[in-house]
Amino acid sequence: SSFWIPWISLCSRYLEAKFIRSVIFSFTLISFFFLVGYDFCSERHNCMENSVCRNLNDRAVCSCRDGFRALREDNAYCEDIDECAEGRHYCRENTMCVNTPGSFMCICKTGYIRIDDYSCTEHDECITNQHNCDENALCFNTVGGHNCVCKPGYTGNGTTCKAFCKDGCRNGGACIAANVCACPQGFTGPSCETDIDECSDGFVQCDSRANCINLPGWYHCECRDGYHDNGMFSPSGESCEDIDECGTGRHSCANDTICFNLDGGYDCRCPHGKNCTGDCIHDGKIKHNGQIWVLENDRCSVCSCQNGFVMCRRMVCDCENPTVDLFCCPECDPRLSSQCLHQNGETLYNSGDTWVQNCQQCRCLQGEVDCWPLPCPEVECEFSVLPENECCRRCVTDPCQADTIRNDITKTCLDEMNVVRFTGSSWIKHGTECTLCQCKILCLPRSLTFPCSCSVSLCLKNE
Repeated sequence: SSFWIPWISLCSRYLEAKFIRSVIFSFTLISFFFLVGYDFCSERHNCMENSVCRNLNDRAVCSCRDGFRALREDNAYCEDIDECAEGRHYCRENTMCVNTPGSFMCICKTGYIRIDDYSCTEHDECITNQHNCDENALCFNTVGGHNCVCKPGYTGNGTTCKAFCKDGCRNGGACIAANVCACPQGFTGPSCETDIDECSDGFVQCDSRANCINLPGWYHCECRDGYHDNGMFSPSGESCEDIDECGTGRHSCANDTICFNLDGGYDCRCPHGKNCTGDCIHDGKIKHNGQIWVLENDRCSVCSCQNGFVMCRRMVCDCENPTVDLFCCPECDPRLSSQCLHQNGETLYNSGDTWVQNCQQCRCLQGEVDCWPLPCPEVECEFSVLPENECCRRCVTDPCQADTIRNDITKTCLDEMNVVRFTGSSWIKHGTECTLCQCKILCLPRSLTFPCSCSVSLCLKNE
């Protein structure tokens, strides 16, 4: 018996170790199923058609597919849901709901066309151009109608769309497309903000006796100092002639000097052997030679007397000078309260800035906008016209192009019925309804004895 005892003890320890290993393996396998996830559905399950097997941590369950409902608690058997019959669909008017396995579909009724998966309409107004959208709008077809939406860069309700320019169009410009301005004559730039200087750009050649004066959007040839127009008002200044300042008393020579007229000016000469002061006469007062003064009616202009001549100029603005006169130099005013808002409510100007609005010259002066009529050269010619989108009249030689005639009632016309008509009068030609006649001044050569016939009736038929 002593022989078998050690072997029994050895076998007992072996069986005990084997049992422990078996327990550890089983625990590891179970942990693997829970941590990694065991596919219970790969084993036998009872989920039928339209039911899907889903794995849980410890078992498999059945779940009905979308569009189906369970016939019993375990969801193994499922039946189709009739969304059409139960009103669980999204089909809109002009459609028919048709049930399908697990879902539904919307079929257009006869005579209708599809808009989307759930809507149909009689016809597409956008495609057939049976809409009232603006040419700058996008058309979107809807059930029973359509919507109009303005394209980018345009504003409005869709039926009316206007071009939108972000920075606006200045000086009478018109926004014709997205951020595109059509500038009136005399202006340029993306926002028509720049006046074209016809004088410096070489567009105009004035007579030597005239200076080219640039105006906002326009220009004219103005007689130089010492000259005046003889009444012919030539556009290029050829009608400028010398002013006799000595004969007319329009000089500043003091009493101890003698005035000599020159072409375009005059000279104050001291008689031989006499010592002259070089003083000046200005506004009836004597100003000494070298004297400097400010005009009484214009504190922004400075004048000086130089050897009998009075010379005046505008005050020079030095914005770095802290004592600068802001009334005369508004452009030196940095305060935000001195800025001005344009009439369109969009553009902001600094003090001293100028612009043109509705044929008026406007200026921002310390927060207030001051406007006055745009200066235009005098038009003394017989025939003149105001071109479209311009502010100043121009002289023309062709009376048919004129819209204004300086009527001379001493010149008359005889109409087709031998009735006397005064210059400028209009009438409907006898026996017609659409022919308008007007008596205009028009010189036509006739003969050497009577070189001109200075009135004529012009008739135009209205087509």
